[in-house]
Amino acid sequence: MTLKVQVDPALVEALKRHLSPEALTQLTLTIAVANFTNRFNDALGTELEV
Repeated sequence: MTLKVQVDPALVEALKRHLSPEALTQLTLTIAVANFTNRFNDALGTELEV
């Protein structure tokens, strides 16, 4: 999801064999939020706090 929004259907099927629908939704949401915050920070040139 980071480089391409569409995920390979084979990967989704493999994940479904190991994750519940709720866990797959949570994983997808976590990745989407991480991508959002990274792009937001990149756009503003935000410096990371150490």
